[in-house]
Amino acid sequence: MGIFMSFFKLVPLEFVLISVFFSLLHAILCKVCRVSELSGHGPPTYPIIGCMISFYKNRTRLIDWYTELIAESDTNTIVVNRLGARRTIVTANSENVEYMLKTNFNNFPKGKPFTEILGDFLGYGIFNVDGELWRIQRKLASHAFSTNSLREFVMSTLEEEVENQFLPSLESLAAASAVVDLQDLLRRLSFNMICKVSLGVDHCVLDPSQLVSPLNKAFDMASEICAKRGAAPLLLVWKVKKWLGVGSEKKLRDAVEEVHAYVEEIIRNRKKKMDESQENCGEDLLSRLILAGCDEEVIRDMIINFIMAGRDTTSAAMTWLF
Repeated sequence: MGIFMSFFKLVPLEFVLISVFFSLLHAILCKVCRVSELSGHGPPTYPIIGCMISFYKNRTRLIDWYTELIAESDTNTIVVNRLGARRTIVTANSENVEYMLKTNFNNFPKGKPFTEILGDFLGYGIFNVDGELWRIQRKLASHAFSTNSLREFVMSTLEEEVENQFLPSLESLAAASAVVDLQDLLRRLSFNMICKVSLGVDHCVLDPSQLVSPLNKAFDMASEICAKRGAAPLLLVWKVKKWLGVGSEKKLRDAVEEVHAYVEEIIRNRKKKMDESQENCGEDLLSRLILAGCDEEVIRDMIINFIMAGRDTTSAAMTWLF
């Protein structure tokens, strides 16, 4: 003990403080170097602020920006670190995707940071929940879409929509030698299709000269603002706006209320019709969920999730194809 006491008497306080400082500096530099190593060909990353500068510059073209960075990466995977947000890993590596979505799916829940961004719009639907809630809805959806009757209904609805609305619209545009936004036309077609399959209703006009339906417009508004939440350089900004009920968050609240009111009214009317007729009112997903005995809120959220998923993905795929 005396030896140690003699040693500390010989060591100046300044030397101890300098040693502690360099130890902390070493730990920080190791972390910074580790971030750079993980990010590979990712965005330029700096201590504390991370890649906030380049993220802010590319906030209006995140998908294109991520694609460019991934294309330069040997592993087709990048790491994005920025102040005020959790570390994000973006991958286009097929092995990674298979591992996350199939091999070890249970180990990759969406988590609160993801679900709170879409929670106001998608609620407790299948694309915004984890665990038991996800499994229950997955089972319901799998059973519904595995039946031949629903598949036949989807095909007959598609044929009817294309023959009666889509092709006549294209023919009239061609006859007038008019310029058309093909992406917009395909988005209207996809929205009409998914509404018929999910709700059994047709409220979307394919004629480009006419305005889209209020429901379609509300969906556009809600999905756009939710996407901007995820692309916000500082997540705290949209949370404060939501708390105050101003700006884009007020628009989101109004759009979500309109979508909820519309879908809930259709659910109530369908239930009433089914109770009065004592028989199935259709082959659409809504009728199947009602017959399965699901609560109204669960049905509403599931329908909104399927409309959201089927609308943009299908139209985007067709747009790229053409």
